[in-house]
Amino acid sequence: MRLLDKLVVLTVGFFTLLGCAQQPKESKITTTLPTAVEYINAANIVDYLAAQVKPYNKQPIYAIRPIQNNCIFEILVNDLPIYREFTLEKLATPLVINDRILKSGPQTITYRLYPIGDLMVQEYGTEETISTLRKNTSMKIEVIQYEDSKLGERLSDEIVIARHTSPIDNQTDAFVAAGLTYYEYTFTFNATVPYNNEGWSNGEDLKKFDKEELEKIVVEKNLLIGKLYKEKKLDSLVKIEHINKLIYGIANYRTKEEFQGIFDQYKADVFKEKEIQSMEGYQMEFYGENRIVTLRYSILKSPDPRLKGQPALYYLYKDEYGTLVDFLSIYLFLPKGKPLTVENLQIL
Repeated sequence: MRLLDKLVVLTVGFFTLLGCAQQPKESKITTTLPTAVEYINAANIVDYLAAQVKPYNKQPIYAIRPIQNNCIFEILVNDLPIYREFTLEKLATPLVINDRILKSGPQTITYRLYPIGDLMVQEYGTEETISTLRKNTSMKIEVIQYEDSKLGERLSDEIVIARHTSPIDNQTDAFVAAGLTYYEYTFTFNATVPYNNEGWSNGEDLKKFDKEELEKIVVEKNLLIGKLYKEKKLDSLVKIEHINKLIYGIANYRTKEEFQGIFDQYKADVFKEKEIQSMEGYQMEFYGENRIVTLRYSILKSPDPRLKGQPALYYLYKDEYGTLVDFLSIYLFLPKGKPLTVENLQIL
């Protein structure tokens, strides 16, 4: 089956963001709680992660509720992608953004709007291709706080701490970017969290390196991960994808039971029979104030509409629904002071 007669997009990852390094030797299996990264394996990873997450008296959760009209879009929190929508669907529930919040203080939200293209043709059979943003294009975003995850995240628990609506022209009441092919806007809000994650904040400015050399190394890192998935090297993947500073687990106050559920799905993904696809036609993108680099297909000019905005590394697999696809979202950063090598590039 060609890519893809029936497409179900599942972004693979042990966590929201993955980590990797040069392929290590398969480690000796042990269930003893590891004291260093080199001792982490599939048998002890859940206990290791759960032991690193501290309980807090109060565990605030932050989320966003975007509502778009007449556009497709992507949203970044602190200059790192958190959500993309390339259909006419609207997000039904708030999107938790804690793992993009490294510490208390000002946080940024950036949205990027694009024309809907042929979506009206596909959905409603109209003959019009919309190649620019329209007068009635808009984006509304609510920033929501749940005071304590232990108390609940129901609608009644929501506290809206910020609201933003995309600007309009005061004279025409039309969207300010009507007629353009792209629009971007950034606003800020304040968050108070009990943790402090270093994350990508201690990374090198990757744009200072030679672009061709950087891309060569980034591609090598992606190919390494693809090879390990193809060969089902679970222990090697666990060791190199165990996450940087536990960003996801710490920011979302994960329990051992929750880690176990995440790992069970991760393990199932690793052991799928899969066909890693070649990476062609991608572009290199920078995030996190140029501290993060990734390979993705363009939103405006992807080689296949079904790859629009997706990670460059992906694989096909079969199940009862037919041929499906999993995308491997790989965000790389280089710790400050480290030379630019495949070994030193780390994944968030």
